[in-house]
Amino acid sequence: MIDYRLKYQASIFLNALDMGATPKNISDMITIFSDKGFIPNIFQEINSQNPQPQNRFCLQSPNNEWRINIATTRIDVEKNPTDLKGSNLGSESDFCREAADFFCRIIKRFPRKANRLAFVSRFLLNEIPAAELNDTYNKLFNSPVLYKENIPFEWNWRIVSHIEKNITDDKSELFNYVTSINRINGEVRNGNSISNIDRLDLSLDINSIPARIDDRFGCDEIECFLKSVTTWHEELKNDIFTFIK
Repeated sequence: MIDYRLKYQASIFLNALDMGATPKNISDMITIFSDKGFIPNIFQEINSQNPQPQNRFCLQSPNNEWRINIATTRIDVEKNPTDLKGSNLGSESDFCREAADFFCRIIKRFPRKANRLAFVSRFLLNEIPAAELNDTYNKLFNSPVLYKENIPFEWNWRIVSHIEKNITDDKSELFNYVTSINRINGEVRNGNSISNIDRLDLSLDINSIPARIDDRFGCDEIECFLKSVTTWHEELKNDIFTFIK
């Protein structure tokens, strides 16, 4: 059912205040990713602890396929499309395996543990007739009469549950299971051509709950999480696809 792969993102949450945009830090990061040919860049971060913009740095591939953002309380590894349908993104498991390697390179250079983990994926589903899009709306919503009689052409549906999962044989965590399904209308540019789309946008986000703030995720736990979370995502995707068919 997936037509466009829009984004993969893995995140670890930790104290990265000392990993700012200093010449030494940037030089060290370029060195540990020398085999990837990443280019350093600067971005401005605004967070709840400090409303003043702060310069942080990122590493990215020349075509922006890969991007590693190093903020003050989290590190994000993103893989972005280099063509219209994101054929370069590949499988979630391949992405997570590489993301785990990136995270471990960083925390071996800057030793510490993380307190939260997350993996997010986003897709556009195959084009289907308007009648089937309307059927999906009716499955997902118990709406007021006005919207039953005049089915919306744009809508947003989001749901979150707590589910306990094992990261390792002896370590379990409570995770937020977040699913967002949106009907979107817009234009897609492919070279010089523009086409209209009316599709379902699906986002899945599995992340450990923010209530626990103890630093407990080292390389082993990060690797185990990113190996397991692709299976959890696939199970969630299949459940959603079965429901909306």
